[in-house]
Parts: sequence; C-alpha cells; structure tokens
Amino acid sequence: MWKFLRRKKQSPFIIVGDSDELNENYLFDFKNYNANQRSNFISFNPDGLSIDGVNIVADGDNVSKPKLPAKIQIKPIDVLNELETMPTPWTLSNLDDKIAMLELKEKLITQKYAKREVTGLKERLYNRKKYDKFKDFFEQFPNTTEEKIKKLLDKYDLVMKSSDIFIPEFPDDAIRIMEKYTINLEKLCGKKPVFYVIATPDNFKDVDGKRDPILLAQSPFGFYYNILGAWDKEMLLLSEL
Repeated sequence: MWKFLRRKKQSPFIIVGDSDELNENYLFDFKNYNANQRSNFISFNPDGLSIDGVNIVADGDNVSKPKLPAKIQIKPIDVLNELETMPTPWTLSNLDDKIAMLELKEKLITQKYAKREVTGLKERLYNRKKYDKFKDFFEQFPNTTEEKIKKLLDKYDLVMKSSDIFIPEFPDDAIRIMEKYTINLEKLCGKKPVFYVIATPDNFKDVDGKRDPILLAQSPFGFYYNILGAWDKEMLLLSEL
C-alpha cells in the first residue's frame, strides 16, 4: 500500500499554458501547442518533417455525424502493452544538415505558431548532439507516439491530460522518477520537462478519488513520448522491467 502525501503548494512539475515565460523555462509542449493553436501539426520523421492534416467537415444542417462505438471501460495499467512501445524513432545521422534546413524554414515562416513548432523541433535536434552523454538515462524508458496514444484513446474510455492534478497523490516512486527526469533534462538543455498522464475521465473530475494513471514525458530528442511508469495498487516503473 502506497502512502500518498497531499500537498497544497504548487508542484515543480506543472506544465500548462503557452506564455513566453513557460516557453523559456520548459521544453516545447508539442501536444498542448498543437491542440490549442493549429489544425495541423508537425510530426517527427527521421528524414525530415511531415504535416499531418486534419479532415475538416463544414458545418451544416445536412451533415450527419457518424455514431461512434461505445468505448471500453478499463484501467490504464491493463492496456499499457497496447501503447506499442518502440525503439528510439530517429538517428544521429545528418544532424547538421537537418538543423540547417530547419533554420531556413524558420526564417521563411511568418505565422508564429508554425514557427514555434519548427523552433521546438530544432531545439530537439540540438539536444541529440549531446545524446551520448545522456543516453544511459533516457534509453531506460520505452517510447510511444501521438498516433499510438490516439489509437488507445479511441478504443478505450481513457483521456490524456497534464499530470498536474495527479501529483499530490503520486506514489513516492513516481515523484522520484519525475525528479530524476527533470534533473537530467535540465542538465541536457536547461529546460524543464512536460509530463502527461493517461487515465479514466473520472480520474480528472474526482479530486479525492483513487487514480491509476500511466505517466508520460515528452522526449527531449523528438516529438514523441517516454513512458515512465503506470500503477494501480503499486507502482510499475518500466525502467526496471
């Protein structure tokens, strides 16, 4: 049985909003930025950039929305394996060429949201130049992507949101791994990490309820996620498997 410590003071791990201050102090949050600013997003591709378009249907009385199948009720930890963890989805080859191309694109873009995404990816490419020094820490975590997470959320009655509301009840092991992740990221690039959790919708509404989330961190090397752990009655640190 984990002893949960409730704290009223603000957590050092909170990542919300899109202010200039947060942009300076935190790793670029590609999920929050995409959701709030643009209908398209830049997704990482080892050979460059690709744009994933969003299908848009015009509003109108004659447009019928398809009925979605009921989602399956389940605990996040029970479907952890369906995140389809994968090897590191990039290489260290041609880094200077890729950075140079992103810098050219950055100069040509006038729309600030699009430019911010390109800048965010460029920062991650610069981080790769220091990868050898930090790989022992970051390679202990499995990886997953927005696409794989979306597939999971479409199938099950789960949602993905900021970790903020969960932190007061996180087990000690979760807080420790978040602290270690923060320390290593600050050493790598001087930025703080972006944490998210996957949990049931009720977990985000019931302040005093029992929460059993999957803990994720946005990778500092590309637009994908490190899976830090999951738990119900006890913490499962994936780095220890």
